[in-house]
Amino acid sequence: MNWRKIFLILGIIFILTGLFLPRDWYDAVPKSEADLTWIRQLHDSTSSTQKPPPPPIKGVTLLQISFVIEGLAFLWFGLKRRTYTRLSADQQALIKIEENKIDFGLASFWLITAVTVLAFVLRLFRLDSELWLDEITTIFFYSPMSTLHVLTGFVSANNHLLNTLLMKLAIAFFGEQEWAVRLPAAIFGAATIPIFYWVSRLMLSQRSSLCAALLLAVSYHHIFFSQNVRGYSMQLFFTTLACGLFVKGLQEDRPRIWILYVAAMFFNMASLLNSSFVFAAHILIGAAALVKIKRRGDSPFPLLYRLIAVVGVTAILVLQLYATLIPQAYVYAQTTWSDPASGYSPLSMEFVAEMIRGISAGFGTSLILLAFPFAATVAAVGFVVLFKRHWTLTASLVLPIILTVAYLILNRLNVAPRFLLIASPIAILVIIQGIDSVAQFFANKVSRTPNALSATLATAVVLLGCVVSLASLRRYYSVPKQPYRTSLAFIEAQRKPGEIILAVHHMENGYRFYAKEFNLKEDEDFFAVRSVKMLDSILSAHDGRGAYLVTTLPRGLRLSHPDLGARIAQDWEVVRTFPATVATSKRFV
Repeated sequence: MNWRKIFLILGIIFILTGLFLPRDWYDAVPKSEADLTWIRQLHDSTSSTQKPPPPPIKGVTLLQISFVIEGLAFLWFGLKRRTYTRLSADQQALIKIEENKIDFGLASFWLITAVTVLAFVLRLFRLDSELWLDEITTIFFYSPMSTLHVLTGFVSANNHLLNTLLMKLAIAFFGEQEWAVRLPAAIFGAATIPIFYWVSRLMLSQRSSLCAALLLAVSYHHIFFSQNVRGYSMQLFFTTLACGLFVKGLQEDRPRIWILYVAAMFFNMASLLNSSFVFAAHILIGAAALVKIKRRGDSPFPLLYRLIAVVGVTAILVLQLYATLIPQAYVYAQTTWSDPASGYSPLSMEFVAEMIRGISAGFGTSLILLAFPFAATVAAVGFVVLFKRHWTLTASLVLPIILTVAYLILNRLNVAPRFLLIASPIAILVIIQGIDSVAQFFANKVSRTPNALSATLATAVVLLGCVVSLASLRRYYSVPKQPYRTSLAFIEAQRKPGEIILAVHHMENGYRFYAKEFNLKEDEDFFAVRSVKMLDSILSAHDGRGAYLVTTLPRGLRLSHPDLGARIAQDWEVVRTFPATVATSKRFV
């Protein structure tokens, strides 16, 4: 097969496609909630469905540019005679790691298999619990949308491409059932366990790596996001895989590894757009590796050319994927994530309090506060040891978090705690290594066989942490993420004929989704309320009839519609609060 001719033909095809691609179709692509005709529009001045300002460049223009760039790349490959030559030892990064002498052999395979099965069971259990706001919004927006529009239109940040496509596939096979739409996230969540074990083995012993995998398998927070119709579990899977492949590529420079890295990074970006910070971190680490090669007196150019090729191919593929979405995503980020109701300022005490609340869900607030000094010290020790042992892998797991927070602070944007989920792998690794180091220190002081004692102590501490995390899952499984169905069932058990339900602010989509289970009709049995004007109008039209008013996410209501929140607090009395893991719901009369 003459690859040069194939590349030349592809180059011409891509360039002609970029130059003569029709542009009219792009105008029909949904670019905001207001473009979704199947979403009921609320025509009041406070509606969040107003059209955003136009982006600085059209997405179809970026798509044309990406085709031309890809075509030029194919032409270059077709005109140049190049074969892959593995870099010699003096041209590589020469990343050395400590050898782990203890090998469990086949037992390690069965142990990690058992841990993975446990992870899968924990993520399948109660997968059919009721959905929460972001999950329902994802279904409402993208289930009726064509695949072409999913791939080319940015309606909101809920469009996590890979998850959206897999969700649509699950709905096509199994219908709009809770367990079905969450199944892709659950599968990727469980699949992360053996990938994390493999990455851990690059810097930890088999025993420590198994402990790390077990801790992630029973992690409250990882299970939470693995049972969520969002792309976070997929992002964590591909981020962990891409980081491991990147450092292996620097170590061994095998074409198979670089090809797998490009694929992993591409799907990582398809999982979540902010995975671009992972990609940026790898570029910075590659630059640091080149500096180290230069400082030791060798030529950095062979590795530089290799990294340019790998980064270039990845960037072109990602640009091709997101070309039509990037301009609208930029506008969305600047408008939505600057809204205080969308998240928290990274430098605020409110953000710190929310992080403590989120972390304590898996371990308990009192335990977190009591253990924080010890945990912080252990983590610091573990980080120093891991950075000295394998600086590239440690940096590849830490830098994305630093870059994410730095970007948000510099652009004065808000942050949601879920943005920092990718910190889970490095957090677990530094804790495991810190426990190992502290246990080894004490064992050396008191035992003639310190290695055996330190391994026993470290494993016992990790198992204790796993027990605490498992104990926290009891409440997680017993209450929903957001009690839409639960609150509706309670109201329907008491509601008399003619009485109405008022779904305030973020309650509306949840009640629209679950209303069919109770044979409720919108604008007849329940009404969406987003302003004081709407509230007064509905109550006036149903004067003398009883009403049940339900709210959720009180912070969002207070910041988005302060006058409505104040009116409810003044005129209505709370009679029931429904517990949940994300946001409680309150019923007023």
